[in-house]
Amino acid sequence: MLEDRGADIASAGSPAAIQSKGPATLLATPGGDPDAIPLANQLFGAPAPKAISADGMSFTVEGWELGSQRADSTGGEGKCWVSVDILLIENGRYVVREHRATEDPNSAIDEEDRMIASESAAVILESGAEVRSFCTEQTADSLRAAARVAALDNAMRRWPPLRNQSGRARKTPLVIPFLID
Repeated sequence: MLEDRGADIASAGSPAAIQSKGPATLLATPGGDPDAIPLANQLFGAPAPKAISADGMSFTVEGWELGSQRADSTGGEGKCWVSVDILLIENGRYVVREHRATEDPNSAIDEEDRMIASESAAVILESGAEVRSFCTEQTADSLRAAARVAALDNAMRRWPPLRNQSGRARKTPLVIPFLID
């Protein structure tokens, strides 16, 4: 499987102070944007369980999916699928979750027996500004870059804090002049 050495999701785009705490601590302790939780409850309802993998460990956390996108390609090197999800978890932090699967056309004699390599990873970020920065940074993997930017675009349409410079939610509730079902 071809791997993008410049796109290590566990370390790219997140400050050293955040990474030094470890994913278990970041997922279990308050942080991020506390004003985002009431807004998420208002816009999306109660949080739902979300599974993430970070630093080789799997976790289930309560949160909301803000945006997601998938990208795929077929070429001489085989098929490749990338999916990116942007989540807000119940402690106010953001998670960018990626899953990548590749099929090696040379791994088997017939088409049904081809090997598929799969990897999942997540990065935990403190603010919407960090999410925007992470999703738009340069990477040598064009499929991964396309899925990240498209997921960010999807999330920005649904989640107002990603649209402002700080990436923080407003302290006052969002006033919606009509009923949304």
